[in-house]
Amino acid sequence: MTDATQHQEASAARIDAAAAVRRLIHAIVGHHGTDSELAEVAEAANGLAKQLEQRERRVRSNDMMLRYDKPVPEGGLLTCWPDCMVAGSAHPNGTGLMGHREGDEVVASVTLGPAHEGPPGRAHGGMIASLFDEVFGFALWMEAVPAYTAWLKINYRKPVPLAEPLELRATVSERDGRKIFLAGTAGCGGEVLAEAEALFVVPREFASVLASEDG
Repeated sequence: MTDATQHQEASAARIDAAAAVRRLIHAIVGHHGTDSELAEVAEAANGLAKQLEQRERRVRSNDMMLRYDKPVPEGGLLTCWPDCMVAGSAHPNGTGLMGHREGDEVVASVTLGPAHEGPPGRAHGGMIASLFDEVFGFALWMEAVPAYTAWLKINYRKPVPLAEPLELRATVSERDGRKIFLAGTAGCGGEVLAEAEALFVVPREFASVLASEDG
């Protein structure tokens, strides 16, 4: 196992800790607590944070290309690295977004909670934008094409509810050299609630690696 691969992994204890903090975040946002209960949470959280801050600082390695060695096969699981703020299993802000390959499409699902609320009872528009950015990343990983977001355009057609399963679909619609165009939808109960388009660009250093592999 390479050092870079080790950086991509997370221990079960780290994943469990992130899940517990994530649950706490939703509980604070979604429920009334007494002042004494909230004071207890603050004291415990600050104490644990101070303890962890004494440990060696974690630095992520630049291991992006490890995810793009080959396309993901039909039905293959599509997730993100553990520390991803949108979908990472070891990140306290992770949403739990997961997907799989279905032909040329990414099909992903997630259920948003109280901490993702914008208007009352509805998901925050910025959260939906983050989910689209993530599933577009899944689509690029699926095709083994490393690239970064250049622009993202979203049409919010209807409010996105909380506490209901949301399905996102994404696909590569066009390739033009280093430019990768993508399109996607987000829906609930068979109804499309939002649509998105994006342009991703393959960095020059990665483009040269891909070109040498194609050759």
